[in-house]
Amino acid sequence: MTGKHPSLPRLMIVSSGGEHLARRRLILEQAQTLARSAPVIFQVREKMLDAASLCALCRQIAPVIDAAGSILTVNERFDIALASGAGGVHLPESSCPADVVRKRARGLVVGQSVHSEASAVQAASAGLDYLLFGPVFHTPSKAPFGPPQGLERLREICAKVRIPVFAVGGITPDKVPACLECGAWGVAALTPFLDASSIPETINRFFSYMSI
Repeated sequence: MTGKHPSLPRLMIVSSGGEHLARRRLILEQAQTLARSAPVIFQVREKMLDAASLCALCRQIAPVIDAAGSILTVNERFDIALASGAGGVHLPESSCPADVVRKRARGLVVGQSVHSEASAVQAASAGLDYLLFGPVFHTPSKAPFGPPQGLERLREICAKVRIPVFAVGGITPDKVPACLECGAWGVAALTPFLDASSIPETINRFFSYMSI
């Protein structure tokens, strides 16, 4: 069963991945709105930015997000997480070995994406702080890789590990209770937060469904 982790927010916002295109500066706008919301994990997942640009961006938003009481995590690049003053790093399933990153980044929150029970158990044994499992529901970006995993698979994963599990993939506020009922600690989403101006209200809607 998933263990409790009172210091870890229960909502994760994932960046758009389009900071190098038309959505330039969206991340900064998103970060600035967090001062008006409950704490979240904000994952910068910008695989198309070069290292210098990604580091500069994270250094710019790290103090803003920290002052808001939220946690900034950087997708995969734990070197940039350390260099920018971010609070954590999020590892893809095929990233550097989780146990190696955990040893080298002791001051960071370290989580990992998993897509199977075997991967979840292995990642949890590496001493990570959380897992991100999905896609739980249908989401267009993951459709080419097959059908969604579903709630029962989420339940099975949560029962196998003792660290927090975040559900991801097609997550909207009304789907939160079903994920928590399966044992998830929290949820992660991208699309609901693309309008930076409405982020505080959207965060409130997500948290309003976390009463179970």
